[in-house]
Amino acid sequence: MQTVWGWLPAIYLFLGGLGAGAFLVAAVIELTNKRYEFDFCAITLVGATIPGPVIALGAVILIFDLGAGLREPWRIAYMLTHFTSAMTWGVWILSLFIPLSFLYGFLEVMDTYPSAWGWVKSRKWARKLTFLHRLPVRRVKRIVARVGSVFAVGTAIYTGVLLSAVGPAMPFWSTWVLPFIPLPILPFLFLVSALSTGVGVTVDVAATLVAPDVYQYIRRLPLIHLAIIGIETLLLGFLLITAFLQGGAAAASARDIVIGPHSIVFWVLIVIPGFVYPFIVHAYAAGLGRHSPASGLGSGIGIVVSGLFLRYLIIVSGIPAVL
Repeated sequence: MQTVWGWLPAIYLFLGGLGAGAFLVAAVIELTNKRYEFDFCAITLVGATIPGPVIALGAVILIFDLGAGLREPWRIAYMLTHFTSAMTWGVWILSLFIPLSFLYGFLEVMDTYPSAWGWVKSRKWARKLTFLHRLPVRRVKRIVARVGSVFAVGTAIYTGVLLSAVGPAMPFWSTWVLPFIPLPILPFLFLVSALSTGVGVTVDVAATLVAPDVYQYIRRLPLIHLAIIGIETLLLGFLLITAFLQGGAAAASARDIVIGPHSIVFWVLIVIPGFVYPFIVHAYAAGLGRHSPASGLGSGIGIVVSGLFLRYLIIVSGIPAVL
């Protein structure tokens, strides 16, 4: 059984996906002008402000989870030059996406609370940012949203690439989309999972708390979320089925997840709260045209919890090929 990787990798993979997904949701609402149909848009405010902190935290956890992160932190700089390494790709993506995320969050806060510029001007350490006040904030924000979305997709996909790059040493992590499609499925699964957790935290949790009738303003939201949940379900199913068909260590990992020692986590903490319950809730909301606050919050919390345990379960279920 794989015991080297555990909660720390699961947490930084989850935080990377959550931040990227939230950014993408905020960017879509911004670029489609839905953001300006609300007097106060909790979706974009939360979606723009949480990516920077959570992804930065995930990057710190990643650094300290590396062997040299604590003992010889200067060696991390070497990771910038190994362009054939998936770790180097991730370092560059995060190095560019984190400041973009903080900038997007800052611009969204300033757009939502114009009076906050006075607070910025009153702080000596923040006065250098006042030049942004002279710029067309919304136009700049849309540019940052477009550019940042590219890196958000890259961050979400990278969380899966990081595992699948292990290759034949951990067959389950490099399982193909289908036996005849030689592409690892984890990057696609983690991208869709990132979108799902992003919608969960920005719409189901934040927007429901602030504006319980949010679904009356964006009527396609339930259908969009149903599509995301459906695609994620298919990808997770393909991962497990293909692993079973592959045999060997990959099949053993899939068996541990579905009927083995990790099956309780899979069914109780992933499938039910992250797939079954949200699907029922959003199908009901799509037909009714509205959400109840309780069902919205329950769906969002369940999706976020499921996203964390999904990554943890995939990590701890990895069995080396030699076994």
